[in-house]
Amino acid sequence: MEPIIAIVLLVANIPVYKKILRIIFRDQEDVNDSIKYSFTPDLFSFFKGNYWKDKIGEAKITAFIFCCVSVVVIELLIIKWIIAIIV
Repeated sequence: MEPIIAIVLLVANIPVYKKILRIIFRDQEDVNDSIKYSFTPDLFSFFKGNYWKDKIGEAKITAFIFCCVSVVVIELLIIKWIIAIIV
């Protein structure tokens, strides 16, 4: 039952993910840059002079993923708690 609830929560939270995206990133270009920096090795960014942009971009992507996963996990725990009370 938990995997089904988790899948429903993943889909139902798409508007929440969009809101988190708008909070963390300035615009679509910022998202694209962060994704690009996530796949660029740090050494290449260092020699291009983009080391700190790389680190900040990676941190933003990590924060976004962490927030999205946290929302689903917290909601799942709340639902499990409610089901435990009812049953």
